[in-house]
Amino acid sequence: MNSAMKVNIAKLAQQYGRKVFQSAFRILNDTHLAEDVVQEVFLKLFKKSTESFDKISNWQGYLKSMAISTAIDQLRRHKRLAEEPIEDESPRNIDGAKQPLQQVLLQRDLAQFKIALVNMHPQDAEIFCLRHIEGYTYQEIGGLLDMTSNAVGVCLHRTQQKLSSQLPESQFFGEQKHV
Repeated sequence: MNSAMKVNIAKLAQQYGRKVFQSAFRILNDTHLAEDVVQEVFLKLFKKSTESFDKISNWQGYLKSMAISTAIDQLRRHKRLAEEPIEDESPRNIDGAKQPLQQVLLQRDLAQFKIALVNMHPQDAEIFCLRHIEGYTYQEIGGLLDMTSNAVGVCLHRTQQKLSSQLPESQFFGEQKHV
């Protein structure tokens, strides 16, 4: 790789590094792991051919997509290696105004959601995160993943149905049932 390409990657890191970090952090909820994802994403760019760079028209979307995919891979690695069991995360103060029980329930829902995300097909998880965490449109997702917007919609619908059946008591998917 020539030095001009390395400079371009450095500029990309400077321009979009924070966005990549935010995308990873939304999924991982861990600063150190999100920083690892940022490094991994930009290292992957060094390994790409210069010809593949010409095909990318939306760098922000492309890099966020890479961050989401890499963050989901991180979750899978941690689950598989049992370094940090997802279901045993300690409650964190998300909103000081919430009652402790609500915080614990929200953390439980987030932990269950992460488990469901890890168990999804990687492309389904990526599409779901791009749409519902990053706020991309069907057309934008289709452009990033080389799919039609209809295919994105079908994938999202199926993924939401799977999540609804796996997380029936979640605050994020339908009514919450309390005992």
